[in-house]
Amino acid sequence: MIRIARLRTAPFAIGMFLSIAMASPAFAQEAFPTPPAVSQAEQTPPPEQHVHPAPQAQDHAGMDMPGMDMSGTGTTMDMGRMQGGKAPPDARDSDDYSDGYRNSTLPGYEMADKLSIPKILVDELEFVSGNEGQGVGWTVLVTKGQDNDKLWLRSQGLKNSRDRLDAESSVEALWWHSKSPFWGTLLGVRQDLGKGATTWLAAGVEGLAPYWFDVQLTAYVGDDGRVAARAKAAYEVLFTNRLILTPQVETNLYSKRSTDRELGSGFSNVELSGRLRYEFSRKFAPYVGFVWERALGGTADFRRADREIVTERRVVVGLRLWW
Repeated sequence: MIRIARLRTAPFAIGMFLSIAMASPAFAQEAFPTPPAVSQAEQTPPPEQHVHPAPQAQDHAGMDMPGMDMSGTGTTMDMGRMQGGKAPPDARDSDDYSDGYRNSTLPGYEMADKLSIPKILVDELEFVSGNEGQGVGWTVLVTKGQDNDKLWLRSQGLKNSRDRLDAESSVEALWWHSKSPFWGTLLGVRQDLGKGATTWLAAGVEGLAPYWFDVQLTAYVGDDGRVAARAKAAYEVLFTNRLILTPQVETNLYSKRSTDRELGSGFSNVELSGRLRYEFSRKFAPYVGFVWERALGGTADFRRADREIVTERRVVVGLRLWW
């Protein structure tokens, strides 16, 4: 019985030995875990640190730069001749961009400032009612030409119900020439209308003064030897883009009296007016206004002799048109 037990124990011992041998690699892996993989970037040694020397202070005192004060704490930046003075006369040729070609009159190929554009401006066309009766007044300007040179035809006047044409009523033909972006010169002739009419040579300036005052200054030399001048100034007050008030002042001056036209020497009159218009469009604007006019000097004496009123007050209703 003892021998049989020993024989049965031997296979059991062999099986236990084999199971332990097969399990030993797993125990070994758990006991000694594999270290994690190291990336190539972590294996690369860090670069060497380069230390730059501190910048040294530079002395600008010896630098020749006109207008720049670098010696003290001041920061004067006047670059002298580098940014001052005028350009030489030949710095730019206005025809360079066209490679020598100049503007032609071929229709449809004109430059914008060379187009000849006509315009008719009826600045005042009004019914007048005042202490001198009723009547019609007008101020009209017709222009034709390029931006630099234009033909002007302008006329102004007043005709009342007493068959009296205002002494300042006239028609003018003028050549307007641009002298600057805001001013131009006038040269031409003036023809008076009505009794004792005179023909005049005319010369003057017209333009936009600072603060947006529209100014006209014209001098005249008449065929009767008289010299005259007319000055007008107007300003537009925009209550809205459509509702606009235009105050205006006008005066006339003569060197000698004219009995036919009942005008004295010196200042003949001064006129103040205000017209309030509403622009339904830029080309159509009805208006109402008031005009105050005072005869001066010898002109006032002529009116007193005719038993006429020296000071006129007129209510006006009219239209402003252009096309």
